[in-house]
Amino acid sequence: MRWWILLVSLAACQQAPVEQLLPKATEAPASVRPVADSAAPRVLRLTAEQQRQLQVRVAPVVYQRAYYEVVIPGEVYAAPGLMAQVASPIDGRVARLQVREGEAVRRGQVLLELESLSFAELVSDFLEAQAEEAYLERQLARLKQLVAQALSPQSALDRTEADFVRAQAQRMAAEVRLRALGITPEEAQQWGRQERPLLPIRALIDGYVDQRQVELGQAVSAHQELMRILNPTRVHIRGFLAPEDAVGLEPGDSVRLVLQMPDSLVLQAQVHTINPALDPESRAVVVNIISDTRQGWPKPGQSVRLRLQLQTPQPVYVVPLQALAYDGQQAIVFVQHTPDTYEVRPVTVWRIDERQVLLLAGVRQGEAVVVEPVFSLKALLRYAEFAEE
Repeated sequence: MRWWILLVSLAACQQAPVEQLLPKATEAPASVRPVADSAAPRVLRLTAEQQRQLQVRVAPVVYQRAYYEVVIPGEVYAAPGLMAQVASPIDGRVARLQVREGEAVRRGQVLLELESLSFAELVSDFLEAQAEEAYLERQLARLKQLVAQALSPQSALDRTEADFVRAQAQRMAAEVRLRALGITPEEAQQWGRQERPLLPIRALIDGYVDQRQVELGQAVSAHQELMRILNPTRVHIRGFLAPEDAVGLEPGDSVRLVLQMPDSLVLQAQVHTINPALDPESRAVVVNIISDTRQGWPKPGQSVRLRLQLQTPQPVYVVPLQALAYDGQQAIVFVQHTPDTYEVRPVTVWRIDERQVLLLAGVRQGEAVVVEPVFSLKALLRYAEFAEE
């Protein structure tokens, strides 16, 4: 009675017309009886009525280097050149604070101003060196006229020329120190007339204030981070790919980012570079992707799922996903011999994606595998095997 229990279970979970195809007799007819010899292939034969009702559809087995898709995790960072750490170039105190977190800023915009004794001394040194250079330049011009008229000795002209060269070098050194702070000589001239020169700290890129670590009146030291500017129009994504999937992957290969929403947001990107060594923590190949953002997504610091389009390094057997079934733990397909004869073929699966199955063994190029209705054929086969018992 085991076959009858199976028949009741199949009928409860099946859609018509599978239950109509099962014989009513207590013994499975030869038309659906599999080959009894366990060493021989398992073959299912359909009656003319079963063929008419099932309307079996098949697809050819293709042997080729196939494209397939893998889904991998990724971490989002700011794109190169689109993040700027704003640091204090000198010791000082925050005298003016002109931006808040989340505020949009433009390149060159003043973010804050520092009051600094060291900065005041640099401005003073520059103005002093500039004044000394200008004075010696005038002296040098006057002495050249006097020496030409034999009214002054050559030694006085030589000493003045040496003093002028030293003054010029001191002015240039003071100017370099100011430029290292982002200050031009013209700005230093203006601050020389102010009682309290303030050092402006400017944005290096267009973007938004992401983090601000200082408050008004706070003392800061040289090289201390004050805030961070992010430009979110592009991002750098580090994807983590299994080493066996990275074989044949090259810069320029296609990548998709999909955000599941009521209307899915899809971004197309490309592999930019591939790290030569495995990531020490994940033991995965790091794939670097530079992607534009859309509607503010993805954001630096976010985790995403990446879909990579890859190609097999060697040819494989390709069948539609609908053709694959399982007999216990064993993957199988139904291979068509004739319109009424189908062989149950164990197969070795290498990879499954949303559309297809890539097989390493079990089928041959050009064979036809059933894509519909696989479940009905499996039900008929199970019935016949239980009836045999």
